[in-house]
Amino acid sequence: MISMQRVLWIPIVQKGRLVVLILSLIFLTSCSSDATIDENEPKLRHIALVAPIHAEEQGDAIRLGAEAAAKVYGMVLDYIPLEPSDDEAEQLQAALKVLEKGSSAILIDPASEAVLLKLGDKASAADVPIIALNDERMTTGVLSAIAIHNEAAGRKAGEQLADLLGDRGVVAILRSDREDPDLIAREEGAKSVLSGISGIQIADGAACGKREDACWQAAKQLLDREAVDGILALDIQASLGAAKEVARRNVQGKIKIVTFGSDLEQLQLLQDGILHKLIVQNGFSTGYLGVEQAVKVLDGSKYDKPIVLETKVIDADNMFWMDNQKVLFPFVK
Repeated sequence: MISMQRVLWIPIVQKGRLVVLILSLIFLTSCSSDATIDENEPKLRHIALVAPIHAEEQGDAIRLGAEAAAKVYGMVLDYIPLEPSDDEAEQLQAALKVLEKGSSAILIDPASEAVLLKLGDKASAADVPIIALNDERMTTGVLSAIAIHNEAAGRKAGEQLADLLGDRGVVAILRSDREDPDLIAREEGAKSVLSGISGIQIADGAACGKREDACWQAAKQLLDREAVDGILALDIQASLGAAKEVARRNVQGKIKIVTFGSDLEQLQLLQDGILHKLIVQNGFSTGYLGVEQAVKVLDGSKYDKPIVLETKVIDADNMFWMDNQKVLFPFVK
């Protein structure tokens, strides 16, 4: 057990505004990148949760859900953190390191298909089950998966954007420059809806990486090239880049933006009228169910399909509804 400092971001409503209160707490935890199995606890099984990259509040929610489930099921959760600058290479290295140290099971929201394949092969050889989070791919070594249906989520996003535009206008998609099957499925789902509406024209979009500045530049080039009425941003960084450029041009509200995620910055932009709709999944449930599935797999259960979580549509009007508060802010009791 080691002492660590933890920062909690507590959202509150103050005169109709989203305010974030930061609390710094000192607490004891078994979660660290150097976590090893305690020889004095032979009866307790350890489950490792490898942090997602660049996930921010969504990653925190996954961790909180996993911690809650670990307590319920009498497991020890070893959390493997990453630095904000880390990418898929660092995530894979961290996952392989914890595999070598020993763990009953590993939960990971993989940065790419390559991470999942390489880790899965090593874990399968070591007879350690992998539980994939936010990923539908059940490749070698992956014995269960928790994910949203990305094609259906994309359709939902397309419907929301079309509704905001009154089924008329030019839309563009700001996508990732990675060949991510989940994001590709989102785009296909959105296009299947938008292409079927006669008054909607899909313009050439743009692609960017996981850095906000790169996505801002991509959005700038997109809006320099195209006169669009709506933007569908397929991930968090794309949405922040698009929002920054729309605000810079002072056309917030005129260009409708629909995106995915529930980071605090996105929620503030939603209140400010720069983002208009968020397609949100429950990160807490993802972490909780991940540990629950790990326990079941370790006890002999077998799965050949991922567990699919529902998504919600969040806007400035419903973000403070009680049911939505539980999804957006799971760390608030």
